[in-house]
Amino acid sequence: MVAKILDPNNYTKLYLNGEYAPAQSQEAYSLKNPKDNTIVTTQVPIAGPADVDAAVQYAEAAFHGPWSRFTAVQRTECLLKLASLLDEELEPILTLDSLTSRVPVSLAPVRERNYMRNCVLYYAGWTDKQKGDYYPADDGFVKLVRHEPLGVTAAINPFNAPLATFFLKAAPALATGNVMILKPSEKTPLGSLAIAPLFDKAGFPPGVIQLITGSGSTGALLAEHMRIRKIGFTGSVPPLRVTLKRVTLEFGGGGAAVVFGDANLETALTWTVNDILTRSGQLCVAASRVYAQKSIADQFIKEYAAKMQAAASELGDLQDPDTKFGPMVDESHLERVKSMVDRAKSEAELVIGGGQCGNHGCYMEPTVFVNPKEDAEIYRNEVFGPVSVIKRFDKEEEVLKMANETEFGLMSGVFTREITRALRVSSALESGVVGINCVSLQSLQAPFGGKKQSSIGREFGEYALRRRRFLSTWLHN
Repeated sequence: MVAKILDPNNYTKLYLNGEYAPAQSQEAYSLKNPKDNTIVTTQVPIAGPADVDAAVQYAEAAFHGPWSRFTAVQRTECLLKLASLLDEELEPILTLDSLTSRVPVSLAPVRERNYMRNCVLYYAGWTDKQKGDYYPADDGFVKLVRHEPLGVTAAINPFNAPLATFFLKAAPALATGNVMILKPSEKTPLGSLAIAPLFDKAGFPPGVIQLITGSGSTGALLAEHMRIRKIGFTGSVPPLRVTLKRVTLEFGGGGAAVVFGDANLETALTWTVNDILTRSGQLCVAASRVYAQKSIADQFIKEYAAKMQAAASELGDLQDPDTKFGPMVDESHLERVKSMVDRAKSEAELVIGGGQCGNHGCYMEPTVFVNPKEDAEIYRNEVFGPVSVIKRFDKEEEVLKMANETEFGLMSGVFTREITRALRVSSALESGVVGINCVSLQSLQAPFGGKKQSSIGREFGEYALRRRRFLSTWLHN
């Protein structure tokens, strides 16, 4: 049974100071459903300078006002109430979000809800654990170090996981006593707009969480605003100018999965195929580069391609609970992926796929290339679609060189039965997170982030809290 869908036209305003409010800017844009390119709404506002200034003023008033008087226990109570509300009210919001996000509603009942709920519950336990430090008076002074919230923070979120990213950024910020202004991707704002009132319903004071919509120009206004003390960004490398504030930035991956000859092939196939098909490849942690040792490469490629080919029959209606894989987020992104694939046909060997799936909507065939040229665009750059490249290797040193020859290093995986090799290779891979006999697996308890051009800072766990606090030192004689 298809879940009830909220009316998207009810979510065409900004969410400021605890209520929906029209934007002062008169600019707006349209959204389409990627399954058939029908219009979902034509009135999503593009917030301008006056709107951003208003959001900051409301946030400052909340931070210095009622929110500053909340105890750690009160913050925990709000977060626990929020988790309860997610159980009760999230499914229609996820269904609304699926109208433009290309995330099938089959993910809503368990996976998406549990992910967000568990995130909120995890950080609810951290509100009273922002301990400081004590240093003895061996120089005649007692030194007390106290952790303090930064104040007004902002988040710019991606289109591929709009609601999950909402909570991954908001929950640690609120647990540490900050306030937050969020801007969802211009491609997928509806679910975020619908979920914002749950924070007020959970007991957070108005202004603690606010949401503005718009394009990259709106994100730039947040990044440049001098009274926003920290900004968290997830998405492609942006032309953002960030002035005198802390940042947490995540720019994507194009991760590597290394499959050695002694690996359990079924395990390696399951993880690598599911990884590139999750959200139809529109996932920053997707391992789009797969390396198979020569002793098993032919068998691995054959079975990998067969599983990807079979997945093509499971593409379908996003609002059908039985659908596993959806389309690209919109026509422009579909055209981008198709163009990259078309150029790749002269730079690598196409095994399966390579084109648009059907004549309606934004569906892309699961696609596999092998033996790419060293400088092939499809091999060097993140595709952000259901497209993978498999390359053979002989020795461990060889595959490490190939896997590390990129400016990105977000998440990778190593498949082998030999534990010493697993530890050695995982340490040598230039990647922020490395799975052993798994790939693209994230844990709220462990820090998440990349190396090189993939990210600055860390999300998840205690490490997400560390960059959201000031350190103040008190000296007492």
